[in-house]
Amino acid sequence: MNDTFAHPLVHSYLSSVGDRAAVLPDVRRQELLADLREHIEVALAESDTVDEGDVRRVLDQLGTPGEIVAAALAEEANSGPVPESGRRTAITLCLIVVALPAALIPVIGSFFAPAAMIAALVRLWRSRQWARREKWQATLLMFSPVIVVPGLAAVFSVAGGGLTAVAVMATLVVAASLPVTAAVRLHRSAARVRQRIRRTA
Repeated sequence: MNDTFAHPLVHSYLSSVGDRAAVLPDVRRQELLADLREHIEVALAESDTVDEGDVRRVLDQLGTPGEIVAAALAEEANSGPVPESGRRTAITLCLIVVALPAALIPVIGSFFAPAAMIAALVRLWRSRQWARREKWQATLLMFSPVIVVPGLAAVFSVAGGGLTAVAVMATLVVAASLPVTAAVRLHRSAARVRQRIRRTA
């Protein structure tokens, strides 16, 4: 039928799928819509006259727009991020942030800081919520203070001012800001993943 896609129910259905499928890569979105159009056209082509009941039956067999897009997302689950609970994410991010400052705690700091760092790395790399690129970036930012602190100390010493209290404080602030930056980036990425999933629900 030439006017199949002009039917209000079909037009509304495809528009809804298209809107929800905006979270998919553009190529995959176009493929999904093309497959649906072909299926609908073939299913309705056998009848000379198509009433609203026939259209509803075909669309019901396909599933709701949300189900269609959710299935398409599930196909990419192995290569795409999978959201985890907010509590689990918060624990991972807290460990990333506190690992460095924990080293300053008297007595237990030398033990707690490495433990927090290891726990953060294990949770980060076992999570399916972040892409490998994001994990590498966060890992580099977590270990950057190991280079930044001696580097800034050398700069202040060469500059002539020596390691004054202000210089030490500035060095610690810069060093602490790097893991915080990693946590902020990971938090924003996790929020985008959860938002994407909610949009398809």
